[in-house]
Amino acid sequence: MSKIHYFTILSLFFIIACESSDSNNPNAREQDTPSFESDDELNSDISQDMNAPRAGYNMSETDAQNLGGIEQTEMDMDIISASDATVDLDEDMMIGEPQENLLLNPGFEDGSAWGIWGGAMRVESESYEGQWALRATNGNGAEQQVTGLRPGATYRLSGWGRSLSDEPILIGVKDYGGEQVTIAFTDAEYANDSISFTMGSSNSDAVVFAYKHRDEQPGYADALDLSLESEPSPPTDPLADLELIWSDEFDGSGPLDSEKWGFEEGFKRNEELQWYQSENAFREDGFLVIEGRRENRPNPSYSEGSTDWRTQRENIEYSSASVITKDRFDWKYGRLEVRAKVTNYTGTWPAIWTLGVDCEWPSNGEVDVMENYGGDILANFAWGTNRRWNAQWDSSHHPVSTRDEAWVDEFHLWVLDWTEERMTISLDDEVLNSIDLNTVSNGSSNCAGQNPFRQNHYLLLNLALGGAGGSVSQLAFPTRYLVDYVRIYQVRSDSK
Repeated sequence: MSKIHYFTILSLFFIIACESSDSNNPNAREQDTPSFESDDELNSDISQDMNAPRAGYNMSETDAQNLGGIEQTEMDMDIISASDATVDLDEDMMIGEPQENLLLNPGFEDGSAWGIWGGAMRVESESYEGQWALRATNGNGAEQQVTGLRPGATYRLSGWGRSLSDEPILIGVKDYGGEQVTIAFTDAEYANDSISFTMGSSNSDAVVFAYKHRDEQPGYADALDLSLESEPSPPTDPLADLELIWSDEFDGSGPLDSEKWGFEEGFKRNEELQWYQSENAFREDGFLVIEGRRENRPNPSYSEGSTDWRTQRENIEYSSASVITKDRFDWKYGRLEVRAKVTNYTGTWPAIWTLGVDCEWPSNGEVDVMENYGGDILANFAWGTNRRWNAQWDSSHHPVSTRDEAWVDEFHLWVLDWTEERMTISLDDEVLNSIDLNTVSNGSSNCAGQNPFRQNHYLLLNLALGGAGGSVSQLAFPTRYLVDYVRIYQVRSDSK
């Protein structure tokens, strides 16, 4: 209900007292609306490490009491009756229609909608509004999955929070097709803040959470609000300012272009089953085919008594191919597109990945634009640590089971967008993983202090068998990994 400015009330008193019919009401009218603090996003470093459980984990509060919140009511001012005066607020005097809160149970007033886990709980007498609030302490919190959001639209998440220690309680959003964003509350008294985020172009779900990373002193969250801020922007052409600098369309049938592609040979890594050989990669009907096969022939590298897995195998039982652009083509910054089809078969491990041209692994930097094994699609970044051959991983896993049944029968587009500041991996316009390159630096074991993602990289496409891919005992041979095309773009010189 709109409120009347107090000057208007005084004028009405004056009207009644003087019984005057020709006095004019002042035009000033005020609507009681909440004030919001800065729109700046506060992305705490803590959020980089947070892997909060998904909604649906055990709730700590499952009570069935229907304890409604304390309603905030307006004071009735029966100074004059409706027959004495009528005050209408014109549309141009209104501050704007409030947007619908898309969160269920935003004030934790009952045990519904939120997955509350790890020792967090709903508590009374600590609320900002209503009767209940969320209490979180050491590595626990609550989250709610929100469905039916609009791909590409921008939403605003706001809330009230307070913490009894310097360790903040966080309110944030993740799994929306972009990087996790958070608000941090460290004051002992309730404060309000908000952040905005834009949904991925193919994402319609997001997870809203309230979480405290560490510290036994509690933090509290209450009165969260998620609302639409703006409709999706018209689609833009990601290639508008780019030019194609290298590609292979794999047209026709026959061997690969030797000026573009080389091959790995032999047993290479991860104690996988396959022997890599060039014969297993070829063009067929406009596609690159990488074929896994059964074999039964001697291992030419066999050495009796060897302790190296590569040379202690007496026979080659499986073969495949790994095609690479090393010593033929490498690049730094731009956009990589690979259109490919993966089968998700147990026992297979197809990949699209890059390695830096300088330093030993992992200090040369590894980017797994796509790996498929164990029923997941993975998108990873790896670089060097203080221990030789031990990587620092930034990984993401996306179950194939969450996609429709026809997904494995279709081709899909994997993309690496690479600038000096960031690398982002996406699948069919869905962001799978993204990393701020300002946070990357090799450890002391090799190329210490260097950023391996600010050097040239070359491309590898391969089909591994066994290893992390699982047992091949039920796998039908031959098995194929198909690639439609590879395209690499960089910013046009006239656009820089």
